Amino acid sequence: MKELMFFDACCRVGDGVERPYPGISGLLADMDHFGVDRALVQHNSAGFLGAENANRILVQMLEKEDPEKRLECVWNLLPSQCGELPEPEAFFSSMKENGVHALTLDPFSHRYIPCRLTLGKYLDEAVKRKVPVFLNCFAGKWDDLYAFLREFPDLYCVVHGGDKWGRDRHLRPLLEAYAGVHVEFSGYWVPEGIADLAKLYGAKRLLYASGFPRYNQGASMLQLKHSGLDAQDIALIAGKNLETMLEESLC
Repeated sequence: MKELMFFDACCRVGDGVERPYPGISGLLADMDHFGVDRALVQHNSAGFLGAENANRILVQMLEKEDPEKRLECVWNLLPSQCGELPEPEAFFSSMKENGVHALTLDPFSHRYIPCRLTLGKYLDEAVKRKVPVFLNCFAGKWDDLYAFLREFPDLYCVVHGGDKWGRDRHLRPLLEAYAGVHVEFSGYWVPEGIADLAKLYGAKRLLYASGFPRYNQGASMLQLKHSGLDAQDIALIAGKNLETMLEESLC
């Protein structure tokens, strides 16, 4: 019997603008090598392709190349004003029909300001439906992230905790202030920091993530296993937290 179920919260597939990146088969091979059961996947070139195309292509890739359905895709959101996406009711219905239970943003590539004025119509519905919104676009842009969360304090969201040695002085105020903030720790190479965050804010706020293909899936796995947390908390962070989040989304 497998010791732990690992559900990777941060993977990317699809060719980049300047160089090829691993596709679905490459990700699944990496998962098999390291013992990862499932993964949440974003398209690597959503900024170049546009949200609509990236969403459609990602669904097609998974349908064609992931017959065991180990992967779940994340859709990209755009402002409502240019009419590129359906109205919220139709958009979230389409998510459900396509088995999509999470969103992300790419405002700095898609050329809009992430705020209530641009995204309020969709994100208010995301809050009601408990759809997790992945905010890795704000990696290294802490001022922008703080401003964004002041406008959406009830958002059920996941922020990037990495940058090699961790960003606790940035992360901890967010975990303290906003109950819906969760942290994925791809690139967060502070094993004792994982234990501290779990003790201070609860293991249910933390998610195992690799950052594939930038990092391999074993690095985050190793530090979680050696974090000093008990087996129950490790199991939550390894995969059960993300599994629960997606099961509750759009209900």
